[in-house]
Amino acid sequence: MNNRFEGKRAVITGGASGMGYDIARRLGMEGASLAILDINQAVLADAAEALRADGVEVNAYQVDVSSPDQVADSFARLIADFNGKLDILINNAGIADFGSAESTEFDAWNKVMAVNVNGTYLCSKFALPAMKRFGGAIINFGSIAGMVGIPNMAAYCTSKAAVIGLTKQMAVDYSKSGIRVNCICPGMIADTDMGRQILATDGSEEMMSKRLSKYPIGRFGKSEEIVAAVLFLASDEASFVCGSAFTVDGAMTAL
Repeated sequence: MNNRFEGKRAVITGGASGMGYDIARRLGMEGASLAILDINQAVLADAAEALRADGVEVNAYQVDVSSPDQVADSFARLIADFNGKLDILINNAGIADFGSAESTEFDAWNKVMAVNVNGTYLCSKFALPAMKRFGGAIINFGSIAGMVGIPNMAAYCTSKAAVIGLTKQMAVDYSKSGIRVNCICPGMIADTDMGRQILATDGSEEMMSKRLSKYPIGRFGKSEEIVAAVLFLASDEASFVCGSAFTVDGAMTAL
């Protein structure tokens, strides 16, 4: 493990569990000081304790990323705790809902937009003033669902398309300030909570075969492969990568 993030200060939303935790741990093991944000206080405390046990410097902040007041307060506190410097923002927090445009309830639609779109916007909004001082990297979580239609995921597909659009717009506005804004767009990642949730909607052999047929590589992705791509985008190795919708999808969108 190298120290390519030594001296960097990184924020990870949804950082207490799943892929968010895996990203946080890798950043911390490679030298970054962390702020992990999550809505679940109990899981957040356990995650912070586990990271500290691995020698990672981390502070934890309970926050609902869809709440403007909570996000503003959390970022004011974490930026102060970072002595005014912020280098990396990973907008990982997200939720899914299942349904067509016809069957999706309006409240469910609004909740997906509030977390996936508003949360990405709000966290970026309150991170940017500090990041503009020294430059840095923002990585938003899109999805191939924002690039192609996925059956019965109207709200989720729409939210991720919006995140991709916001990413490109922010890259245009803030690249001049030394801030690279990119969007990671995973395909089906079978070993995550969301992947398991999607696959569980129909676990028949016929459906699994149909799903796999959409991936020329012949398999679904792994969480560790997405984590590696996120860390690349956050690193100086990606210094000319800006405004991209970075697909990690086994050629699914190349069909």
